[in-house]
Amino acid sequence: MSCHSTESIIKNNDLNNYVTDGKPGSEPFIIKLFQTGFKICDRLSPTLSGRIACRLWMTPPHFKTPASERQALESATMETVKVGDNDITTYSWGQSGPTVLLIHGWSGRGTQLGSFVEPLISAGYHVLSFDAPAHGKSSGKQTNLYEISNTILALQLRYGKFDAVISHSFGNPCTALAIRRGLKARRLVSISPPATMTGLIDKFTQALHIPQKTRDKLTQQLEKKFGGHIWQELSMINSVKEISIPGLVIHDVHDTDVSWEEGQAVAQAWNNAPFMITTGLGHRRILRDNEVIESAIAFINK
Repeated sequence: MSCHSTESIIKNNDLNNYVTDGKPGSEPFIIKLFQTGFKICDRLSPTLSGRIACRLWMTPPHFKTPASERQALESATMETVKVGDNDITTYSWGQSGPTVLLIHGWSGRGTQLGSFVEPLISAGYHVLSFDAPAHGKSSGKQTNLYEISNTILALQLRYGKFDAVISHSFGNPCTALAIRRGLKARRLVSISPPATMTGLIDKFTQALHIPQKTRDKLTQQLEKKFGGHIWQELSMINSVKEISIPGLVIHDVHDTDVSWEEGQAVAQAWNNAPFMITTGLGHRRILRDNEVIESAIAFINK
């Protein structure tokens, strides 16, 4: 799969043929429990329900490291870096060369982009990744986009300027905000990026069937905590308009977590950044696809 401008990829591909990746599986019991709980709590106290939703919004669930990441985990040199009140676990691979930073998404881990490691080392790079606050082996129970962005900036102070950054999903707006706040890099690769902050809230509230009153209280809680500007400041389509660093956007048409149209919107806002579209990889398998990895490395090698 090659890279194209957004305009050409739309002309050459009937993406509407690929907007679904099959029937959804049954919802986990915990999700059904939250759905019922929010329905009841919304009737009794939307304010309390909104506070609970806000807390849940900032609490990433933890998952076991899958077998596909074990090689990257076992071969990494690990270090603990103090960033604010958090102990951040970092992973590094390779002994020399320019450094490429890998940034995982929400509920991910520093080894989630582990399939990029060996190809990057072979291409002459040193590779660094990390567990975001409240993720993986790093400390904390809750986190947010601002805190993760600040962590990225702190890693730049610790390890020096990054030649390139490859980020996935929620890691993309965190990276974009960090760039606006001083992160230095020569090239950026954005995989499966969400376009807007309101879109992320939509996905969250829809998944948990959160009623409108509770949703309104949730947004009020977030604005109280971070300011009313968050909807503009944290939306990636706004951030990339102010980024002069060349970027490549990669997205799969079978992504049911973040739709390919969001990646397209980011590419268009990013001074028409190259937009690579894939099929059949979804939201996570895209990180292990050889063609995606080769295309990303070819882009940062330019």
